[in-house]
Amino acid sequence: MFGDDIRQNNITAGGNVAGRDIHVHNYTPITWYQRRFQSLADEIEKDQRYEKTIEDLEYFETVLDGKKGLEGKLADSGHTKLEISLAIRQKQKFAKKQEKYKYYESAQRINSHLFAEILMKFNDFIKPMVEANEDRHKILSSICRYIVDPIMQKLNLEGADDEYLCYDAVDVLGMVYYLTGGCHINWKDYGNV
Repeated sequence: MFGDDIRQNNITAGGNVAGRDIHVHNYTPITWYQRRFQSLADEIEKDQRYEKTIEDLEYFETVLDGKKGLEGKLADSGHTKLEISLAIRQKQKFAKKQEKYKYYESAQRINSHLFAEILMKFNDFIKPMVEANEDRHKILSSICRYIVDPIMQKLNLEGADDEYLCYDAVDVLGMVYYLTGGCHINWKDYGNV
């Protein structure tokens, strides 16, 4: 009936044109964070606990050189007592979540990656401002712009299905203060510390 001599010339369409079947695969690769959030859900649902702390997270939980904790560092950088009190509460809010999920390997991996990203962004964008003695309000605003907002965008997209950690902007800022308390982040130039 149709034969083998079928020709299609000068065809335009809003999509694919074919003489037979078209198989379109809309494959979207799963990101590292998406895999980890899914693994975390599986670990919690199956109660698969991990009794150790992964090496990457141990690094961030280790207090580095320096004798001043969070309060002292923030006081040295001109933070008011009210700002320091708020920072302590934000740090504690995050720390409670970290403690709740500390026996799940995926939670540890998510936190260590977030800590690494926070530290990198702080060193790239905020540390030069600290060293230049910029106004602390400008520094706090920059922390939101360069650290909190981009991480929240990532978590809202890649952790959209997360039902456990459910990090919000206060938690991310709490992570900044957690790293400050462990001397990974300084709010004042202490020279060689």
